[in-house]
Amino acid sequence: MAGSTYENELFEKLKMIRQGYRAPRQVLQSLYARMMLEYSVYEFTKARFERLIDKALDDKDEDAFHTLTSQYNDWVVKYQSGNTISEHGYELECNFEAVKPPISS
Repeated sequence: MAGSTYENELFEKLKMIRQGYRAPRQVLQSLYARMMLEYSVYEFTKARFERLIDKALDDKDEDAFHTLTSQYNDWVVKYQSGNTISEHGYELECNFEAVKPPISS
């Protein structure tokens, strides 16, 4: 898998603190695994908020809607600029392109 696509993409996104050094395969695999975990948690949390907000709307529960949208907006701000994952002096910037703008309550 020396020429795998994910590895090439990681190399393009990789910001190396130690200039001139290529990251070992184990570091790349660790960064990739952590990136996938972070993205999975992001997708799960987003779906959970959407489901709970939709339920509050269906139930016409104004208090729950305002509470959930406030929590959602705080959560969205955390992910708007992406997330940096680091491993052994190497950093990978993860962006969540599907981040929705905050909800107006």
